Amino acid sequence: MQAVPLEKIETLLDGQIDIRRRPGSIQPMRLPVAELPFYDAFTQWVGSCATGCRLRFSTDSTTVKLTATQHLLALPNDGERRGAYDLYVDGHLVARGWGEGGAEMNPQGGLTGDAALTISFDSLPDGEKTIELYLPQAATVAITGLELDDGATLKAVPDGRPRVLFHGSSISHGMEAEGATANWPAVASRLANLDHLNLGWAGSCLLSGQAARIIRDQRADAIVLKLGINVHTDGQLKERNFLDNAHAMISIIREKHPTTPLLIVSPIWSPPRETAGDGPSLQRMRQLLHTVVAARIKTGDTAIRYLDGLELFGPADLALLPDDLHPNTEGYRLMGERFHKLALSGDGALVKA
Repeated sequence: MQAVPLEKIETLLDGQIDIRRRPGSIQPMRLPVAELPFYDAFTQWVGSCATGCRLRFSTDSTTVKLTATQHLLALPNDGERRGAYDLYVDGHLVARGWGEGGAEMNPQGGLTGDAALTISFDSLPDGEKTIELYLPQAATVAITGLELDDGATLKAVPDGRPRVLFHGSSISHGMEAEGATANWPAVASRLANLDHLNLGWAGSCLLSGQAARIIRDQRADAIVLKLGINVHTDGQLKERNFLDNAHAMISIIREKHPTTPLLIVSPIWSPPRETAGDGPSLQRMRQLLHTVVAARIKTGDTAIRYLDGLELFGPADLALLPDDLHPNTEGYRLMGERFHKLALSGDGALVKA
C-alpha cells in the first residue's frame, strides 16, 4: 500500500468551511478555525462535526484505507447505528462501514475508548473511478492517513456541479440518521445531482449574525435556511427579536448573494412545541417566517421563497419521529425526497444540474 502525504490529502477534502491543522492530522471544520473563540463550546463542537465533509478524488486503486482520530457522539440506542462512513463510486453508494476503533463521547462529557480509527474499503471496481468518501455526521474526524494500492493513480476531482448551501438545526445536521449521507439535505441533493454544503448545526441554529457571515462568504448557487426550532428552547427569542434576527440574517447573506435563490423553511412537526413555548410556538414561527419572506418580496427581492416545514414532515409522519423532535433515518429519507420534489425539480427548481 502507498501512503498519501497529508498535504495531498488536504487537496482532496470537500464540504468543509475550513481545515484545522495539527502535527500529523488535518480536520475538516464547518466554521472558521480562527473564529472558534467567538462561539460557545457546544456550537464549536457541532460545527466541528463532519456532516457533508468528504474526500473526493479519482483513482484506479481497488482499496481505500483511511486512518483518523474520531470522537463519536453517543446517542440513545433506538436500533439505528451512527458513525458510518459512506463510500460512493462514480456517484453510486457502494459501501457503508463503521471502521475499527474511535472514541465515544458521552453527551454529559467524557470519552470512552481509543480515538484512533481505521477503516478500509476493499474489492473496489478496477480502472479509473471517482471516489467520494463521506465522513460521519455525528463525529469529529481528524484524518491522519490515507492509503491506496501500490502504484495507484490519485487526482483531486473538484465538484463542478451547482451547489446548494443548507443551514439549520440538528434536523438539517442529521445527527440521528444511520448513514453519513442519510440526512435530508444529502438525499435531496443527490436526487437532483447537485453539490451541497451542509451547515446544519445541531442545537445551534440561532438566527445568528455569525452564521449569516459564514453563509454570505461561501460559494452557493442556492441557499436554504431552515429556521426556528433551536430558538424555541427556553424561548430564546421573543417575537420581536425573532423577526429582527431573521431579517438581519437575510440582509447579511444578501450582501454577497443579492440574487442567489434563497429558500426560507419553517419548522417541521413537533407535537410538544406546536402551540407551547416561552417565545413563539412553532405554529407562530411559521406565520412569522412567512411574514418575513412576504416583506422581502414586497421590497423587491424576487429570488426569495418560503416553504412551510409541514410540507416536508407533518402530523401524518409522527411514527417516524421517535423523540417528538428528530426524524429517524426513514423520516430523513422522506424529507429529502419531498424537498427534492418541492424545491429541486421541475420548472420551479431553485437550481438545476
